[in-house]
Parts: sequence; structure tokens; C-alpha cells
Amino acid sequence: MTDMSGMFCSCDLTELDLSNFDTSSVTDMSGMFCSCDLTELDLSNFDTSSVTNMSEMFSRCLYLTELDLSNFDTSSVTDMSYMFRDCSGLRELNVSSFNTSKVTDMSWMFYGCDNLTNLDTSNFDMSSVIYKDHMFD
Repeated sequence: MTDMSGMFCSCDLTELDLSNFDTSSVTDMSGMFCSCDLTELDLSNFDTSSVTNMSEMFSRCLYLTELDLSNFDTSSVTDMSYMFRDCSGLRELNVSSFNTSKVTDMSWMFYGCDNLTNLDTSNFDMSSVIYKDHMFD
């Protein structure tokens, strides 16, 4: 399977066990968890090395308060637009390990993340980014 876009979008589950998911061939995770009711999400076993599209991946996940993406390999990703849009419940988000060298679209990426108290994007390579409008609105 290479396309997991929208797979759990609008799910009304509060918990989801993805520990046995093989994501090594997945290229599209856009909208994968958008508008979910999940309160926690363990993605520590996710292999994201082939993913090129993460747009809207966690968009409108209102009940997530923290999200550990430190193991995410984002070296192939080109689209991160709307990735965390309206994740107003997020208080912690570590994206310091993100490799953004190929990303061309970061528009609306953190839009509506009103409760984030700390966001370190100092390692972001913005050299390929074309679209970044409203990235932090």
C-alpha cells in the first residue's frame, strides 16, 4: 500500500493501535488523521522515509494535546501544508528533527495551533519552500 491518505479522517475513535502498521512503502499520508477524536497517538513505529505528502495529516485533531514525531523521517516530504492546522489542543510538538530540505509547501502548517507553548523550527531548511503563507497564523 502506498496511499494512506484520509485513512482515519473523521474517525470517532479516541484510541488507535498502529504498532503493527507497515508504512515503509507509503508515499501519501495526507489527511490521514484529519478531524479525528483521538486523544493520544503513538506513531513511534511509523516508517515515513518514502512519504512525500503529509499535507493535512493531523489537521483539526482537536483532542490531541501532545504528539511525538521525533522518529519521523521527513527527508522525502515536499508538502506539509495544513499539517497541524487547527490542532488547538496541542500543547507540545517537537518538530526539531524534521528534514524540510525538499518541502515546497508549508502554507497554513501551524495555523490555529493556539495552545502551543513552544515550537522550535530553527532547524527548518526553507530553501525549497515556495508557499509559506499563513504558516503560523
